[in-house]
Amino acid sequence: MKKSIVALSVLGTFSYAAHAQTNVTVYGLLDSGVTYVNKIAAPTTANTRGTGSRFSVDSGDLQQSRFGFKGVEDLGGGMKALFNLEGGFSVDTGASGQGGLTFGRTSTVGLSGNYGTVQLGRRKDFIDEVATYYSSVYDFGVFINGVHDNNLDRVGGNRANNQIRYDTPLLKGLVLNATYGFGETAGSTSTGQSLGFGANYANGPFGIGFGYWQSKLGTLSGGVNTSSDQGTTLGAGCTPSYGHPGDTCIKTWMLGTSYKAGPWRVFGAWSKVLQPLATYGGNQAPLAAKFVGAAGSAAFTAGGSNNNSTNVFDLGVNYSISDSLRLVSSVLQSRYDFVGSSTKGRLTQFNLGLDYAFSKRTDLYSYVANLRASDMYSPGITGGAPGADNIQTAFTVGLRHKF
Repeated sequence: MKKSIVALSVLGTFSYAAHAQTNVTVYGLLDSGVTYVNKIAAPTTANTRGTGSRFSVDSGDLQQSRFGFKGVEDLGGGMKALFNLEGGFSVDTGASGQGGLTFGRTSTVGLSGNYGTVQLGRRKDFIDEVATYYSSVYDFGVFINGVHDNNLDRVGGNRANNQIRYDTPLLKGLVLNATYGFGETAGSTSTGQSLGFGANYANGPFGIGFGYWQSKLGTLSGGVNTSSDQGTTLGAGCTPSYGHPGDTCIKTWMLGTSYKAGPWRVFGAWSKVLQPLATYGGNQAPLAAKFVGAAGSAAFTAGGSNNNSTNVFDLGVNYSISDSLRLVSSVLQSRYDFVGSSTKGRLTQFNLGLDYAFSKRTDLYSYVANLRASDMYSPGITGGAPGADNIQTAFTVGLRHKF
């Protein structure tokens, strides 16, 4: 149950006098389940292509577990001050998410009024909202990250640091967005910079949305070389050695739509990822060799070092069997171009599941997914890549509770 607290003093670290018109909410979500994957890379000296099955207790297969605070203060004249602090964690281990950042999911402060909302800090960009409305991520969570170019298209909710974000007021179902992430590099505004924009229109049973995001290379190594989180890979878009500070390293588009008719809901999304700094990695993938790292930057992988262009197609149909039980399904295909290679990689994934709501705050979900790779390495569905094999199946049963 969400708890509204009419006093900022509840948060001892915020020692500002509370006002009657200020509301602070403490909220959270816990998501954990048991997952089976039939084939994960387990190479040995005797068998470099070896695989094995795995059972695990996972956290956040559908949504990442989180704990947060958010507040709104009425400033009068239609103006409000707002803040949001949110951190992710793993239910199965208690470990912090987002690399151990205390409020790695969201850390923002802003103002909202008749002319829109402005926020400063760290949070997701607008593509995440388009993905939530119109892609399979709402029903299948992290199970679809791999086929979505290892999340380089930002369907899984990547974030940007040092950002200023503006959203227009909702006008007859339409909202517009613009976001800018400062690279904070002396002498160069482009180094480490990120920016994006988007729009969403919702009218009754119909909705359509669009988002764009791009990042420029910074000066650091790994996934922190720009103001923007880049996804689960460390491909050409995250490696300074592939370019120079200020070079555009990632461009992402997403377009989605949905329509609801009675108990049926159909949705579809298309996303495109460009990595302008991708480099030559051979004419074709050495598929006879072992491959372990689902999130690696090897050539001929989703979002890897020679993957310069990707198109992802995500289509789904849901059916409400009753007020509390939903049948969810989707099919996805992503197509990959590799620098200097005639090989065109392809990933195809089928998903089927059920979601049963015990209440508005607690639901039980179960789904199965099958991923097949062609002319490239498979990134896997969850828990790791299936080695040099091209097929993986995963099944999970999980419980999600919100408060």
